[in-house]
Amino acid sequence: MTKEQAMLLSSLEACRQRIEKLRYSMQKNAALFPLTPAVLASLSDAQEESVDALILRYSQCVSMMQEQVFRGIAYLEQEDITDKSNRDKTLLMEKLGAIKSAEDFGTAAMLRNKFSHHYPEETIDRLERLNLVMDEANFVVACFSEINDYLTRKGLISDANTIAAGAPHLTNTL
Repeated sequence: MTKEQAMLLSSLEACRQRIEKLRYSMQKNAALFPLTPAVLASLSDAQEESVDALILRYSQCVSMMQEQVFRGIAYLEQEDITDKSNRDKTLLMEKLGAIKSAEDFGTAAMLRNKFSHHYPEETIDRLERLNLVMDEANFVVACFSEINDYLTRKGLISDANTIAAGAPHLTNTL
């Protein structure tokens, strides 16, 4: 196994762990969504922390996919992305077939950016953004599955179920 293969394997496993935590946060917070102004104003401290954990895990998953997993795939596909923007990397992943929609992934990344930069906002803007996170989190989970399917089809990992059920394994065909 090359250093690059090992790095992709490590990135996939780390992302899988974050995806599992994201799924947990989605399930834990599902009853709160869609948020209304009244529900938002009446969240307990524990509920606010739980929603914050959902946002953090969502943001981590998007970042890990974009910055680590996409880079690993590009390298193994012998694509030079050293001077590429995140948008260009996402378009490349769509072109390769690793994800279905660069535009949808771009939307997920934009929402992540809005959360991470804490843009000043009115309550209604915050409410709309928070309500988007649940749908976008579902998209991110599905996107990770698409990436696993792609890596399996390409023979870059041995079995799609290994990532969903545990640690991924690279095949020896590389």
